[in-house]
Amino acid sequence: MPQGNRRHIAPEQKRLITTMANYMSPREIATATHISKRTVYRTIATWRSTGKHAKVPLELGRPRILTPFDISFLEGLVLRTPDIYLVELQTHLYMSTGLYVAQTTIRDALRRRGYTRKRVRVFFSNSARL
Repeated sequence: MPQGNRRHIAPEQKRLITTMANYMSPREIATATHISKRTVYRTIATWRSTGKHAKVPLELGRPRILTPFDISFLEGLVLRTPDIYLVELQTHLYMSTGLYVAQTTIRDALRRRGYTRKRVRVFFSNSARL
């Protein structure tokens, strides 16, 4: 959400600013392009320090521990033995790849792939209550 008098400067305009910086002063660039002098200075500084015209946001979040290969390995185990426990999946993963991850990580990875748990319910009939 823009605040104050900010406006979006297109990457093409920023490329133009860095090209013009070879021949003109920042004050002349600001006058010619109708972009604020501060934005011109910041664009030139970004170009000189990073080699890019605009700042690119970093990847958000932490990278996943389990690779797609690891997840497909776990899926294969679940398909082969549908009633396998998470602790058994954890052990098989550790024994085959040497990767030790928490059971919740395995559960979340399988849940993202569409696997769910079957919940056990105990039904008591009226005649047989314990």
